[in-house]
Amino acid sequence: MTETEELAYLKARIASVFAQREALKADLSSGKLRPRQGFAALETVDAELSALDSRFKALWDKQNAHSSK
Repeated sequence: MTETEELAYLKARIASVFAQREALKADLSSGKLRPRQGFAALETVDAELSALDSRFKALWDKQNAHSSK
């Protein structure tokens, strides 16, 4: 996978995980999900989102370092 392809994949994955995060928050707010279960799931999703974001930023910075010089 090229860096450009990986950036596209990461962007799509970030959008998907973010949507999952928002759904969890909505389920917690509405009472569909018990707090203990919901917050544990939210913590897992937040960790995944953070890792994806860090990888995306590293690749983005690497690709754009060439254009800023």
